[in-house]
Amino acid sequence: MGLQNLVDGLPDAFAAAPRPTVIDACPCCTPQVAIDTLLRTPRERLGPEDLTRYAASVLNTVGSPADLRYFTPRILQLLLAGELTLPDLEPFCLKLARAGWSDWPEAPYLRQLLDALWSDVLTGPAWWDAEAVLCALAAADPAGTDGRLAAWERLATATAVDRLHEFLLDSGGRPRNAFWDRGGAAHLAFTAWLRGPALRRAVEEAIDRTDGSGPLEQLFTVHDVLVTTATAAPPGPAGS
Repeated sequence: MGLQNLVDGLPDAFAAAPRPTVIDACPCCTPQVAIDTLLRTPRERLGPEDLTRYAASVLNTVGSPADLRYFTPRILQLLLAGELTLPDLEPFCLKLARAGWSDWPEAPYLRQLLDALWSDVLTGPAWWDAEAVLCALAAADPAGTDGRLAAWERLATATAVDRLHEFLLDSGGRPRNAFWDRGGAAHLAFTAWLRGPALRRAVEEAIDRTDGSGPLEQLFTVHDVLVTTATAAPPGPAGS
């Protein structure tokens, strides 16, 4: 299934998630009227103005893993449509991890959606920032990071090349997203991938098989940045 089909199917996938009858909240942070709106409005009719405060604060000053499970399909629909701008995808994925989403009955469907999102980054004309999505997916599912990097490394589409080119020009070859767990395995894997020989070899192979000035020029630039990255001093300790 494509990403949009999976996004459209979220309500049905989460049909068994119990609707909350109460949501605990700090009254100083979330007014009761906002909680009442969440409780009385059908989930699929909730809009960004209804869910922004909850989505940004859930598991901190409002809500619980149980009610987050119920609201997750609508929050994801709005996030992936670009309609919900707070929180960003990365911190929301961190919240999913804190809520233990991988133990939910809907976990197989969510995992399929996460995989489709990464595929869309590498193949579609979407507006995604590749590092932001990689960071978000690592927050939700760090064990999948190596597979996502391997898919990117194949450089199977012009979009995948363009995403790598854009990232390297913007970052100089170092992860820059503020939401990375800089001591975590996913961040370390991404950093090692950028500095390691496998990606450079993959770029050289892509150069050999590529026709056309656009992608070819991008690949030459990517190779130059990767060589510079590999020979530069390694990144400092976490937090530096």
